[in-house]
Amino acid sequence: DARISLLEQDYARAEQSFQRVLVIDPRNAEALVGIGDVRRARGDDAAARDAYRQALALEPGSRDIEQRLAAPPPRKWRLDLGSEVSDLTDGLGDWTDSSAGLAYRLTPQTTISGRTRVATRFGHTDVQVEGRIDQAFSPTVSAYALAAATPDADFLARYSIGAGASWQIVAPAKAFGPFSLNIDTRYDDFANADITTISPWVQAYVLDGRLGLSARWVHAADDIGTQADGYVLRADLAVTQRFNVFGGYADAPEISDGTLVPTRTVFGGVSWDVTDPLTLRASLAHEQRPTFDRTIFGLGLTTRF
Repeated sequence: DARISLLEQDYARAEQSFQRVLVIDPRNAEALVGIGDVRRARGDDAAARDAYRQALALEPGSRDIEQRLAAPPPRKWRLDLGSEVSDLTDGLGDWTDSSAGLAYRLTPQTTISGRTRVATRFGHTDVQVEGRIDQAFSPTVSAYALAAATPDADFLARYSIGAGASWQIVAPAKAFGPFSLNIDTRYDDFANADITTISPWVQAYVLDGRLGLSARWVHAADDIGTQADGYVLRADLAVTQRFNVFGGYADAPEISDGTLVPTRTVFGGVSWDVTDPLTLRASLAHEQRPTFDRTIFGLGLTTRF
């Protein structure tokens, strides 16, 4: 009952169950380990280690308890840096788009983050600031909300709000990984238009979770009745434990300076976990638009601390 409650993230009930066992049997190492697991799940690593040490004193040499004590403290901060350079055809020059984001895990269920984006197009530069909160309500249900603003915007949205949710409807089982239903929504206010985007999508994993497949539908509409629909298909493959590749195809509207632009895109990339806290990324994409083509080169890194 206690372990089930822990899996369901009902930490209060799980700890109460383990405490009842200790009242009956104060030397029950398994119950102390359970209390440590509850405390670690809540984000209190110091208190968890205290419980594990008490359990190890009762069961010296326990490999299971020693492994828990050897686990490094959870990294609560994440820094994301990325930069893209776009080469446009017909002598239209280059675009650049760079971002820096910092996220902090308040609890194992709640993460807050901020991001700054600097984009340059046709000699104009916009700086956008975004705040976001992610919340896991259970092991299978999560949601997020965000807000962004661009002071003195030339081509980015003056402000944006967005929200989304994810529901894992099938748990991992043998060769098949989890299957989830997701949705993203966003409202962008441009100087010349307001655009609402709704994007439901599904994701499934196979090959023991090594291959992820996703399909996304994109619906966008502006404030004068213009609508556009499209789709995005993507595959992610874990080649090794530390090296991943992805690729996909999209035929979906892009929002460019408040206008819905029909765009076809082929994209791909790699990520490499150099160490546990450091990941490097590289990507390449080619877009076909009605007035020009665009080739995008991207580099990025993520570090956790």
